[in-house]
Amino acid sequence: MYKVFATVMMIAMVSMAGCQEAEPSRTIVSLQIDSDGEDNWIYVYTIPRINMGNLSIKIGGDNQTHSSVFSHQVHISNEEISNITDSEGYFPLIVSADLKNTHWEFICKMRITASELDEELFLADVLIDDDGEEIVKVWQLPYNLPLEFKP
Repeated sequence: MYKVFATVMMIAMVSMAGCQEAEPSRTIVSLQIDSDGEDNWIYVYTIPRINMGNLSIKIGGDNQTHSSVFSHQVHISNEEISNITDSEGYFPLIVSADLKNTHWEFICKMRITASELDEELFLADVLIDDDGEEIVKVWQLPYNLPLEFKP
C-alpha cells in the first residue's frame, strides 16, 4: 500500500513540476532569422519553454500577436518583402514579448541579401536606432539574438 501511495505521489510531483509559474528574470526571449534566398523566417521563442503573455512579430504594417504561446514564427517571401521596403531595400521589424509586467523588445530596419562571396550564404543588414544614433550590423543567417528587457 505504501509503495503505491509513494509512486502516486512521486508521479504527481513530477507532473506538477511543469506547471510552475514562470519567472521573467529566468526567461530568455530569443529572435532567430533565417533565409534560403527566396523565403525568410522570423522566429521568436522562449527558453525555457513557457507560455508568454504575448509574442508579437510586426513586419511592415502586418502585426501578428499570439497570447499564451512559447514560440511564434512568421514566413515572408522576398516578393512580400519587396512590397514593404523603403528606397534602400530595408523593411521595418519589431519583435516583442511580455510576461508578468516584464517586456522584451527589438526594433530595427532590415535588408536580407545574398553574400557576394557565396551564393548559398545569406546576410541581414540591420539598422538599429540607439537613442538617435544609427548602429549598422551585418548578420550571417541563420542568426540568433536574445532580446533585452525594455523599461
